[in-house]
Amino acid sequence: MGIWLLILGIMVGFGIYLFWIFRQKSKRYQQALDRSHSHLQEKAAQLQEKVLENIQLKEELLILKSGKEKLKEHLERYQQENKKLQEGARKKRKERSDAGKHREVPSHNKRTGKPKGAKGGGLKNPDPKEIDHTREHYLENCPKCQKSLKDAHPFDHHDHYVRDFEKLKRGLQLVYIRHVIYRYKCPECGEIVSKYFGKLKNARYGIGMIAFVLYERMERGGSWEGIRSTMNRIVHTPECVPTIAAFIEWIKKYEEEMRTVYDAFVEAVKNSPFAYVDETGLPLDGKNWWLWCIVATEVVLYLPSESRGSEAIKDIFHEYKGILLSDFWTAYNKLDAEQQKCLEHVVRELRKISLKELEMRDKTVKQLEQDTEVKEQELNALESTPKKRGRPSKQSAPLGEEERKQLEAKKAQCEKTSRQAQKFIDFFKNAWNKEGHPMSVFTPIEKRMRTAEAEALLKALIAEIRTEGPATADIERLLERFEKYGPCLFTYLDHPDVMPDNNAVEREIRPFVVQRKISGNFINSEVMKIYAKHFSLYRTCKRNKVNYEEVILPLLKGDVDDVLILLGLKPAKPPPVIVDKEG
Repeated sequence: MGIWLLILGIMVGFGIYLFWIFRQKSKRYQQALDRSHSHLQEKAAQLQEKVLENIQLKEELLILKSGKEKLKEHLERYQQENKKLQEGARKKRKERSDAGKHREVPSHNKRTGKPKGAKGGGLKNPDPKEIDHTREHYLENCPKCQKSLKDAHPFDHHDHYVRDFEKLKRGLQLVYIRHVIYRYKCPECGEIVSKYFGKLKNARYGIGMIAFVLYERMERGGSWEGIRSTMNRIVHTPECVPTIAAFIEWIKKYEEEMRTVYDAFVEAVKNSPFAYVDETGLPLDGKNWWLWCIVATEVVLYLPSESRGSEAIKDIFHEYKGILLSDFWTAYNKLDAEQQKCLEHVVRELRKISLKELEMRDKTVKQLEQDTEVKEQELNALESTPKKRGRPSKQSAPLGEEERKQLEAKKAQCEKTSRQAQKFIDFFKNAWNKEGHPMSVFTPIEKRMRTAEAEALLKALIAEIRTEGPATADIERLLERFEKYGPCLFTYLDHPDVMPDNNAVEREIRPFVVQRKISGNFINSEVMKIYAKHFSLYRTCKRNKVNYEEVILPLLKGDVDDVLILLGLKPAKPPPVIVDKEG
């Protein structure tokens, strides 16, 4: 019996021990659960703080961007005022320089030309020791009657000296070239003939130097004086550096060739599946002209015009079958072509509105906080000890109840405007979404939504804002714009190569804007039109990844067809010949 009682006691003790162990483990599990719960609560609180901090940082970023835009506006205003002051000073200098210009001078004191005994002007022929290359030019056929000159011998020759740039592995060097030009007497027609050099006849500077000047002007956007300074550093011989007048004459000399190339560019634009269009200011001899820029699949076209209206480009886009990408300038609405309006302009304008409203809201919040501090200080002053000696610090008066209500209403309106603008920003930014959004230009066309579907989503968003009530006149103006242009905002959805913005043409306008800042003002409209053709050729080479130097050399030689072949273009069709039936 005693043994059984002992065994029973041992079992009861072992059970109590097991129960105690189970109780301890359950307590530890409960403590671990409590710790994990509190840890999760801390993490949730930290996440909420991070979200609030992220929102605050976004608002601060928008405010910084707004400040940057304001600085740009101030800079533009300063530049305009500075330009007016410079023009006024220029007019005064001109008035002073004209003083006494028309006074009478006795005829016996007038004398033209250089003083007696002075040295002659013009470039001197180089010394024979300085000649780097000698090139002889014979004739095989008579340029007049095309007869063979094999049996005829030259009876005379004359030398022509040219200064030119020779390209080295590293840089350029000035070379003197002696051209020996032989003259013949044709046995058939009796004419005295020699090799004809076309536009380079009697030229004192070679093709390499002309190409260098054009490259510096187009590629680097240099001023004429800057180009002369660069050439002077290369040749170290000031008398061999051409004048600015010579530069301009070179541009004028190749007007006919450039017109042929330009006509081919116009034809390429007319046949392109899409074209980006934009315009910018062109200061021309004190008048405000406009430079139109058209970017097509293969070419870049610049067109200076006195007008900013549709008549400046209507001939190019007459019966145009492609897609026209542009901003919201009203001149484009008069062109008979399917259009895609730039969504980047829309997002940019909405972001500007949102920034302005957020900045105004922050100012309002600051005024309300200052008013609260003033009232708290007044309440503490009443409950505090007697006033200290001396003049009390100046404090702003607290706001009245009506003023405070107006500020709170203004704050609410600013937040509402920013919220409405942000809804449209989020909607239109889907056009560049890279995560397979059906509105994205990066989504394959078979997976995109149709234009009608996108327009329906926009109409639903407009209806939502109208139900809520447009917060400001800016939001109302944009709603009217969206309702007016509707389908033109989503044309890109139905065409695989069309973008939802016209950034391509803005990138092509930027190099000219840099040149405009350097030059300040363009003098001659005729030279400007030829320069626009040259600039069109240069930017077209850039667009097609063709070396501009390889294109400009055949152009200067008059081989326009070779230029177009290098660019992969066809010559423009010649105008139809009108036959006079009566004749």
